[in-house]
Amino acid sequence: MAALTEADRDGGLVPHPDLRVCDECDGVFRRREAAPGVLLRCPRCGATLARGHRLDVQGQLALALAAAVVFAIACLAPIVTLELEDIRSVVTLFEAVALTWRAGEPLVALLALATAFAFPLAVIGLRLGVLLALALGRGAPLLVPALRALRWLLRWSMVEVFMLAVLVAVVRSIGVTSVYLGPGLFAWGTLMLLLAALQASGLQPLWAQAGLRATEPAR
Repeated sequence: MAALTEADRDGGLVPHPDLRVCDECDGVFRRREAAPGVLLRCPRCGATLARGHRLDVQGQLALALAAAVVFAIACLAPIVTLELEDIRSVVTLFEAVALTWRAGEPLVALLALATAFAFPLAVIGLRLGVLLALALGRGAPLLVPALRALRWLLRWSMVEVFMLAVLVAVVRSIGVTSVYLGPGLFAWGTLMLLLAALQASGLQPLWAQAGLRATEPAR
């Protein structure tokens, strides 16, 4: 989270481009840019302050666009196809949630829908909005709130947990029924890698650019 020390024209706060705040202990330090492949840690608690990434805003935007396309495929394409004698069942994300609901587990169904669909969708949408604003050189009024919301949502986007649960279910089904892997399964795996790459880039560079945009005079 960036240091908020300057008031904007509406009376709110904007990120200070020269300061950095530790997310764990709230220590405030003078900003130092991390070279590609370098990890900066908080001298007080050891938490990660910044991670040098080789992708600029345009590169991250390309990853986010790819994640959006793959996410649509993952949600709509069959994950697995199950065959038992004359019964054939094609399972997608929403069908799996519906089956879980009908099995008497509404809480598990809602949790799966939130962590595998709602939160990843919000993360991808917010990151696309932030990256587009920065790539176009425009300091959107909602840039800072969007970054705050993105930081919170990253804790609840659990595509990797959903992927692990699917793999466990597939392994347990082998021997009981015929299992055919669908394109949705590979899309979920690809999405997991894309989101991990985006998360590895960190939010600190985006906070820094948002702070610079916020302090620019209106054109």
